[in-house]
Amino acid sequence: MTEDTKPRTFNPEGVPLPPPTYNHLCITPLIPGSVDLVTLAGLTGIDASSSTNPKAVPEQARIAYQKIKICLAAANATPRDIVQVRHYIVKVTGNPEVDKLDVVERGWGEAWIEFMDSEAEGHRPPDTVVGVACLATKDILYECEVWAVVRK
Repeated sequence: MTEDTKPRTFNPEGVPLPPPTYNHLCITPLIPGSVDLVTLAGLTGIDASSSTNPKAVPEQARIAYQKIKICLAAANATPRDIVQVRHYIVKVTGNPEVDKLDVVERGWGEAWIEFMDSEAEGHRPPDTVVGVACLATKDILYECEVWAVVRK
């Protein structure tokens, strides 16, 4: 097997570095020289300029979506190439008004639709929504993971 058939991982410029245990982006040749599978680690709403998270899910989601766009571009992909999405939403945020809502009603969905309408021609890939007890740090309320397929 040649090296161009192996998965290649890296961290694109413009997205804060993750912990040293993983990279944000993996490009795996499905048909070497023709078709790639692009997988992204879960991206969160940490604001790169301040290294903090907004307090609301929709704002965190919008930041995560811009990071997704940057990562996809680094793999010569666009949001239109997305084939699978997983949204992770913390169930108990400490805000009683938010916590009484189901995770699907917390505003990230509207932000996703706006993003996909503006960046992916209204493309609606399959997705899974998962309510979780917590994410990597207590101030992260939202994380989004995507897979894309790119023809060269």
